[in-house]
Amino acid sequence: MPATAHADTTEDIRSRILAAASQRFAQFGYNKTTMAEIAQDCDMSAANLYRFFKNKLDIGANLACGCLDTKLLLTEEIIHQDRPAADRLHDVVLHVLHYTHGQWSENPRINELVTAICDTRLDIVNRYKLSEHQLLVTLLEDGVRRDEFAIRDIEDTATAIATAITAFGLPLIMPLYDIEVFEQRAQSVVRLMLHGLLKP
Repeated sequence: MPATAHADTTEDIRSRILAAASQRFAQFGYNKTTMAEIAQDCDMSAANLYRFFKNKLDIGANLACGCLDTKLLLTEEIIHQDRPAADRLHDVVLHVLHYTHGQWSENPRINELVTAICDTRLDIVNRYKLSEHQLLVTLLEDGVRRDEFAIRDIEDTATAIATAITAFGLPLIMPLYDIEVFEQRAQSVVRLMLHGLLKP
């Protein structure tokens, strides 16, 4: 029982640190934030903070994983719905766009963290892309099973779709256009993909 209580306490402290870091990253940016400042926000010493996270990048990586896991979970919920595969593909693309744009709109400084993760922790990005790929494979297989899609190579097609929608999932791209412009472009990409996927 005491071991469990200690584990819960540790997890609570980690969550508090992540929340404080996220707030500071949003206000001052990832680059200008220090471990000492995060520790101060959590009313603890910097030495104590290092007991829970190795460094600032470790904190940023945990925050990035949380965001990407949420995006995957919402995508998975759409893909497993009992609706036409074409409709679900459309909703997945728009969901990715709205989630990403929402994250950037609420925290424009998120791009500093995204750049840091892309520069030093590509394993996190690759793990997300692999999970996204598997979800797309599941959707395409279901579309073939429902006799909606005509696909010769499902794995290759899933890769092509992931590549086509990459821009809608990058916070770094979000400052370029208003959400309405992004929505129009996403709709165009979906129409083009469905033109190649749907059976005649």
